[in-house]
Amino acid sequence: MRAQAGRLVGGGHLAEARDVHLSLWRVGRRPLDAFNVGTLSQRIRDYPTAAEYLTLWLGLVGSPEAPRGPAPWTEQDRQKHAQARVDLQAAREHVGALEINVSDPGAEVLVDGRRVGLSPLRDPVFVWPGQHRVSARLGGARKEELVTATAGGEHTVRLVLPASPAEAQIDGARGPRSAAGAPSLAPPSPGPGPARRWLTVGGLAATSAALVVFGGIAAGVAGGAAEERDAALARVQADSVSGCPGGAACGQFTDADGRAKTWTALSAGAFVGAGLSAAGAAAAYLLLPAGPVRVTTGGAGVQLATSW
Repeated sequence: MRAQAGRLVGGGHLAEARDVHLSLWRVGRRPLDAFNVGTLSQRIRDYPTAAEYLTLWLGLVGSPEAPRGPAPWTEQDRQKHAQARVDLQAAREHVGALEINVSDPGAEVLVDGRRVGLSPLRDPVFVWPGQHRVSARLGGARKEELVTATAGGEHTVRLVLPASPAEAQIDGARGPRSAAGAPSLAPPSPGPGPARRWLTVGGLAATSAALVVFGGIAAGVAGGAAEERDAALARVQADSVSGCPGGAACGQFTDADGRAKTWTALSAGAFVGAGLSAAGAAAAYLLLPAGPVRVTTGGAGVQLATSW
């Protein structure tokens, strides 16, 4: 894939080459691929991606002045490091940097609906100038803000997740404000609760019952076909001197035997499926929480709370 990216660069297809290196980075997480994504993004004027991956690469390789271990810095490495800093500074002039701080660790952070990582974020998020929607969510809790980024500017966004979904507040144009200027309460965010729990249990239980009914019907059909097969077998044995196989009794035996085996297999499969569905319903009843799960930190440790 790196050879393919090199050929794409030689042919002037820089965007396609950048995408190849981006795929390599997602698979192997090698610093070289992060560097290539950053420099190629700079050349095609995708400045937010350039700033993101050049910042990432500089953080991975460290400073040339710092000890590097068994592989010391070469002159080529130092030149690459200097060029990356120049490219990063040029890219930063075209984008805004969002420093996003979330009250709860492990919360999913999104910018304009795109997932950018889990809190705490180590690096800023680079965006084009303009208005952007920054949100964080953890369990049923969600917080969202509208932020206006400026080219070359740095903006700090602080998101405090509410203690419960019912206290979720969304700032900006999402909702009205009170006379005192505080944002009004928004509708609670949906979370996993009794409805989802009982829908799962009820669906599995209904499936189990339907499979039991079908298994009983299939067993009855299989029994009838087995009786027809036995009767046909008796006729085959009586008529074998008249040229069977090939007679009518032989055809009736084959047909009845096939139906008996098919419906027996369907009956067995239905009863097995019914058992698995019943086990799934019991597991869902015992394991799925009836209320949202909340993980909070503070004081001496971490607390996990839910209800059954």
